[in-house]
Amino acid sequence: MAIRPKLYLENSVISMYDSDDDPCKRGLTRLFWQDVLPHFDVYISGFVIDGIEATDEPDVKRKLENLVRGFKVLEITEDILKLSDIYSSYRRLPRMDARHIAVASLGDMDYLVTWNLRHLYKRGTQEMMCEINTRLKIPIPTIVTPENFFEEEVM
Repeated sequence: MAIRPKLYLENSVISMYDSDDDPCKRGLTRLFWQDVLPHFDVYISGFVIDGIEATDEPDVKRKLENLVRGFKVLEITEDILKLSDIYSSYRRLPRMDARHIAVASLGDMDYLVTWNLRHLYKRGTQEMMCEINTRLKIPIPTIVTPENFFEEEVM
């Protein structure tokens, strides 16, 4: 039996599924959900669950909960919190962004999928993570957007 690649979804991808803010990204996200996710083992974390739980609108919250139902949930550990502090100290990343990178790294993910173009999907962030993870001898996930799976051969 072939091993399926592991993919970690952070909140921006999940919330884009029904967002009216960017119809193009919403369409790509829905296509990604339909055509790409079935080929991966999909993971989220307690941080993602916390973000969904913090949603004020009951209908939106219910939709988000349904979207992630069935995904594996990675536990938040002290090691994840420590690693995220290291990332933040090197690159001034917002705390939650650093935590998502730490979860994907210590969770041994192949990909961290995000629509966060401001902090996560940046060459400097990927380079910083590679440098730190190489030094600490931990896995290095590739940070991608859903769109990357349609532009080039990622899978």
